Amino acid sequence: MVPDRNEKEAHALVQPVAAPETYPSIELMIGIRQTIADIKSHLLEVYKATGKGFYLFIIILLFPIAWGMIVWYHTIVEGHLGSGMSDVVPWGVFISALAYFVGASAGATIVGQLIYAFGRTDYKPIGAMAILFGLICIFGATQFVMMDVGVPWRALKVPWILHNPTSMFFISSTSYFGFMIILSAELYFSIKVIGTRPTGFDKKMAKWLGILAVPYALFVVHTFTGTIFGVIKAREMWNTPLIPVHFVLSALACGFAGVALVTVITAKLEKREILTAATYSHMGLVLAGFISATLFLDFTDYIVLLYSPTAEGVETWHIISQRYTGLFILNILGLVVADVILMTKKGRTENGLLIATTLTMLAIGAYRITLVSIGQIIPLYPQLGEVHYVPSSHEVIMGVGMMALMVLLYSVLAKVLPIRKSV
Repeated sequence: MVPDRNEKEAHALVQPVAAPETYPSIELMIGIRQTIADIKSHLLEVYKATGKGFYLFIIILLFPIAWGMIVWYHTIVEGHLGSGMSDVVPWGVFISALAYFVGASAGATIVGQLIYAFGRTDYKPIGAMAILFGLICIFGATQFVMMDVGVPWRALKVPWILHNPTSMFFISSTSYFGFMIILSAELYFSIKVIGTRPTGFDKKMAKWLGILAVPYALFVVHTFTGTIFGVIKAREMWNTPLIPVHFVLSALACGFAGVALVTVITAKLEKREILTAATYSHMGLVLAGFISATLFLDFTDYIVLLYSPTAEGVETWHIISQRYTGLFILNILGLVVADVILMTKKGRTENGLLIATTLTMLAIGAYRITLVSIGQIIPLYPQLGEVHYVPSSHEVIMGVGMMALMVLLYSVLAKVLPIRKSV
């Protein structure tokens, strides 16, 4: 029996309708628009929750940044004519700042090691903050190199065009790029873990990147930075196999002190508890250990110079202890006082850590200037006479401007990114 026309039409009506064809490009566009909408919503919430004092602080930072950028522009056009550097002392405070901030960034990674390798979960509230601090420090270190080079794009030739695989400069500069990639990836997965729906993959990546960052930072990045100085036989204060070890230990002290300082300042400004009193106490003990090791190496360095059998060693001690007494006292006395503070129970509180970490960072900064810049003042030839180096106003303005930029970047990113997590 052949179905009539009405039956065919009724049968067609009950047939399942084919699913519409999907277009991956449309789904991608919808996802991008949703992400942009979420970012706008988040930024609006941050804007509404931020007080006027923060915006005033940012505006104040813009003045030294702008001044520093103007002076840097003139340096690019005219060269380092206004600096205190010379052909005898070619590495000034910019290279001292490079060594200092590379060390600070490397030392900051120890927080991730404490969390994931040693099971100190009480440090998790500052895990992402430490990563961001390290990332900003390594960024600042590379920018100080750009300032020292004079023409920034010339610095890019070393790792990519003028590459010599046996050169310490090639190894060290290349490691900075790798370190920034590791820290960026670690920060990304740490933020995802802080979020509401982290996957198992996110947690594993955050863990293993946190563990990997420490040996890479200390044994690749900062060890080779120290080796740059250690292989230079012409400089009495540099040519020693202990320089890389010294750089690593002082990096741990400086970086960990920097993270602790940022944590305390953040807690006081926002009037909230980030870490418990027990965690602050543990942080103080760990920092005291790093400071003690750094102080031991600083002290033995000076003792060796004091009893040096060479004329260069005697002259180095004379310059450090008499012509640059202020830096010498700040280096040794600052570390001693910071260590003594942290040995006491009251010193391992927020207020004690605020003082001890500030002294530690200033003391290590003084040693970096002494090692890098003052270490070049010893004449290589008697005919050169007495050599002097004092940072010029150009160098100071550019340096202050760059550090202000680093503070601004950290402040804004710490405010915008969801990295803050209370106890």
